[in-house]
Amino acid sequence: MMSSNIDVIKSLCKLVSNTFDLATLFIEPNGNVAFECINNQVLNPLYKNEKQNLFNTMQFNPNEQSSFPVIRKTLLSENYILISIFLNDDFNGTVLIGPSKPHEFSKIELNGLINDVQGFFSREQVFNYYKVIPTFTYEKLIDIGIMAFKLFNGILLPIGKVLSKNNELIQTVEINKKVISIASKNLQSGVLHHDPLLEKEIFNIIKEGRVEDLKDFSILRDEESVGILSKSSYIRSLKNNIIVLITLVTRSSIEGGLHPEFAFALSDTFIQQLEELNNFNEIKELAQEVRYTFTYKVSQIKKNRYSKTITLCQNYIFTNIYENINHNDIAEMIGLSPQHLSSLFKKEVGISLSEFRQQEQVNEAKKLILYSNTPFSEVSALLNFSDQSYFTKVFKKHVGITPKQYKERSYLLEE
Repeated sequence: MMSSNIDVIKSLCKLVSNTFDLATLFIEPNGNVAFECINNQVLNPLYKNEKQNLFNTMQFNPNEQSSFPVIRKTLLSENYILISIFLNDDFNGTVLIGPSKPHEFSKIELNGLINDVQGFFSREQVFNYYKVIPTFTYEKLIDIGIMAFKLFNGILLPIGKVLSKNNELIQTVEINKKVISIASKNLQSGVLHHDPLLEKEIFNIIKEGRVEDLKDFSILRDEESVGILSKSSYIRSLKNNIIVLITLVTRSSIEGGLHPEFAFALSDTFIQQLEELNNFNEIKELAQEVRYTFTYKVSQIKKNRYSKTITLCQNYIFTNIYENINHNDIAEMIGLSPQHLSSLFKKEVGISLSEFRQQEQVNEAKKLILYSNTPFSEVSALLNFSDQSYFTKVFKKHVGITPKQYKERSYLLEE
């Protein structure tokens, strides 16, 4: 590569590094690190200052190229942004931006990481390292990646495409790591997972949108029989099992007709919710909600074949169910006037846009009532009803009974 090109890339790397307080490295296709802008950062001490250890743990191949910014997570829960550099359509290497962390790690989480790699002698260094590296949400990393890709390649990519491409990578790469070896070890040790025929029936129920049939099945077994996906923590093992569940349910729903981008966005939302939970019962409740939500959305698709505009509108309402959006917000997102959207929605769906949103709010409220201990007043506030009295009135209008009566009936049915 010409020295002038290297100088330009180096200048841009410094700009990114200084702007976001993130280290940047430029790696040539042969694996050589041409230069690095460390920005007062050091490698994770668990890598023993060997960059190849870093590359291995994020499964980085210097020959690999991508037409979009890739968000890559290491086995030690760090996030990096990978930007392929193209000059005259030729691949010239990769800029590695990071590390960052998705959130502040607790002492328990860091001890778990240290235990995983047996880095006991580096404990204090590891704690200091994770304390100083910056924290960025996944959405923020996507924004930084899009900006960096524009800087290095002169191409501004739409955020929807970048999100979709990264979601595909997460679903197809991260979940399938070491599947064969894990299955072999489980067979040797006697640790078995769910009955495959039972799982197949459950995923058929989801794919076919048979909401009523879900009540006869439970994917999660008792504590003793859940596949072990973490040696140091049962909660972590349970979460890993549910991430696998979410992935499989996502695929089943797509096979059932759910739009891939919407299914992956829903999957991401559930995984983010899961990572915030640390209570066994709450995690099990979320697993129930995952199955119910995906099955219900597939059932809606199968019952109603709407135009792309109306489907997009409905999906926007569903994914923003906890946001205080209004008619104008929805119309602006769709790119239509509020009046035109109202007319089109009523013509295709048979009810008004506001009534449809109310139905979705009530459906979400039913899940909170059935699968959590959230007080009615909090359900009302979470779903942006003006007050609990109005929430009760709307709930009764759509369900025929009050929220309290609905909860009481569910208990009677369970007994």
